[in-house]
Amino acid sequence: MLEVLFFVLIGGVILLVYMFLLAEHDHLREKRLPCRGVSAHQKVQLLFISDIHNRRLKKETFKKIQSVDLVIIGGDFVDNRTSYERFMYNLSILKKWGAPVYFVPGNNDHEWKFGSFLDELMKQDVIPLSNEDERVELSNGTPVVLSALDPYFMKPNRNASYLEDEECLQILCVHDPYVFKRINREAKGRFDLVLSGHTHGGQIRLLGFGPYERGGWKTNEDQPFLVSEGYGTSLLPLRLGTRAECHWIELTPKN
Repeated sequence: MLEVLFFVLIGGVILLVYMFLLAEHDHLREKRLPCRGVSAHQKVQLLFISDIHNRRLKKETFKKIQSVDLVIIGGDFVDNRTSYERFMYNLSILKKWGAPVYFVPGNNDHEWKFGSFLDELMKQDVIPLSNEDERVELSNGTPVVLSALDPYFMKPNRNASYLEDEECLQILCVHDPYVFKRINREAKGRFDLVLSGHTHGGQIRLLGFGPYERGGWKTNEDQPFLVSEGYGTSLLPLRLGTRAECHWIELTPKN
């Protein structure tokens, strides 16, 4: 009986170590995506990362990325475990390309322990989008309208003229993909690209089953829709059956 318990204990320890290493192993997802809204002879290279939580970004992962026009942080940048020093370090990695950095709130960002998180982001030249629409011209001259759905901080500032600008690439970021799924079909159809996270792909899946479906590119008629499995972890620094990931996406004209 003791031998059985010993081997069960050893097996459990090995499994926990494996799950921890899996949670710390980065996957840089690169995708070239023909996208309506991108004009001929233009392209947009963007970095999308969500659900960093309390992880420390690995320099080696982001050194692989040569060029970025736009950085979008899809929520849960921090949680109640995140130190100010770690926040600043992670932000320095995401600002290394000199591209504009936008942030869409997640459900854990309000746990920040050092005052107003949105104010801190603005102080660090990061632009929060909380139920807002913003038109930005990238350094390569490409105009983009960025929109956000935010049920957490609740600061609506919609700009209908931006949303109706059919000459611009329209990107929507929403932390929770189920928030996007609940909006009406006409509103959904305005966007050329939708980016989300939150689910961690279920984070820990047993025999393929988890609390959420796996992340990835979802089919939504003619609209690219990404659900990222996230970079960090919630509660426990463990994964099983999912991957820690961030996304470099090159948008090109659609023929």
